[in-house]
Parts: sequence; structure tokens; C-alpha cells
Amino acid sequence: MKETTVITLTKTQLPFWIADFNTNETLKKQHIIITLPEEEHWLKKDLKPLVVFAQQHNQQHHKSVVVVQRALALEDFELTLHIAPTLQEAYDLIELDEIERDLWK
Repeated sequence: MKETTVITLTKTQLPFWIADFNTNETLKKQHIIITLPEEEHWLKKDLKPLVVFAQQHNQQHHKSVVVVQRALALEDFELTLHIAPTLQEAYDLIELDEIERDLWK
């Protein structure tokens, strides 16, 4: 798998991490897997900053962002955000995105 960063973020950490992301040149070149704590209850509105971040990361850097949390994966949020129940499925989604990008080149 190409370079991927896995990070766990809480609701309070999320906006700060997204703001700091733009200053980190190494992360810009990597796929990002964000695991969200199961004990926190996430709502659709909580994920909106991640949706925007994922779209920008894909458009600007051609890299994927996948969120890992079992409860969210079972919800039907109708968001343009990859949400996987397990870390392995997150890696699988990234691999599928890479294949799709290669096909559209």
C-alpha cells in the first residue's frame, strides 16, 4: 500500500488537526485514515469538516481520506465521505480509489 497515515481523533481534536494539516508537507502526499473513538457519538454535522477536507485532499493531492468507525459505517448519511467499519476495509477503499485514479489517467 502506498504511504498511508492512520490517526485517531476526538471531536475536540478534529478541527485543530485539519487546520494544522495544511502546514504538513509530508501528510499532503499520503492517504489518511482517521479512526474516530467508538465511545463518542458522531452526528452528520460533526462530519461536515471531514467531508470538505476529504474532497480537498482528493482534488489537490489525489489522495484518499477514509473514516473508520463501526457505528458510522452502519448509518446512511448520504455523504461523499468514505466510512469503513474496520481498518482493513479502510485500506481496501484506498486501494479501490487508487485503481480508479489509474483508470482515469
